[in-house]
Amino acid sequence: MITLEKRAAKVGIVLEKRQLAKPPTVRVGAALDISGSARDLYQSGIVQETHDRILGIALKFDDNGEVDTWTFTERFNRLPTATPDNYGSYISDYVLHADIDKWGGTKYAPVMSDIISFYFRSPAARPAGEKRGFLSRLFGGASEEAAPIPAAPANGIPAWALFITDGQNPRADREQVRRLLNDSKKFPIYWSLVGVGDPSEFGFLQELADDLPNVGFLHMETLDVPDEQLYEHLITPEFCTWVRGK
Repeated sequence: MITLEKRAAKVGIVLEKRQLAKPPTVRVGAALDISGSARDLYQSGIVQETHDRILGIALKFDDNGEVDTWTFTERFNRLPTATPDNYGSYISDYVLHADIDKWGGTKYAPVMSDIISFYFRSPAARPAGEKRGFLSRLFGGASEEAAPIPAAPANGIPAWALFITDGQNPRADREQVRRLLNDSKKFPIYWSLVGVGDPSEFGFLQELADDLPNVGFLHMETLDVPDEQLYEHLITPEFCTWVRGK
């Protein structure tokens, strides 16, 4: 917990630099690529460390200090909410030792659609038969198809989706991704698309960031960097400008 508090303090330093010392309340979400090519990142502990650092961000932005978390391959899993209580063990407990989809291929659209629905679709608008409750959050979020975009937001709280991937999605997925992110402009959501590894993998993500005002892209050779460097990368001037307007 001392480490988490120190990380939150480092987030505060970056926010001071960005002239956003007292940011508005923002719900923080993390979507983590768990395709086969990312296996080493999980087994080395780098993903656990990265998720822990995102929790440090949430302490400054989210009113509950929580991180809504997804993993994705071709399918996705919406996982239990990360809190300070499961800091340090979240990836081990809810990902590596859980019965979820992992080590497959890569599709972005299904999980992106679920993120939008999670934040901006009211419970009353859920389709009949949709699984709910704890087991749903742990196992029932998997889907191969993207759900429809909701017609109106369930609340006005902005959301910040940190979408971390180490590889490109197939061409067949890209048209739907572009449509989803373009349609998401009507909601207060900002997408930070983080490409890790070979920069040649991420031309499509850069295109999305260039074209859409609520989408940012950043490339990192590795996530194994000091806390301050990671926070400088993630809390971009563009994101700060966006969130000031919310």
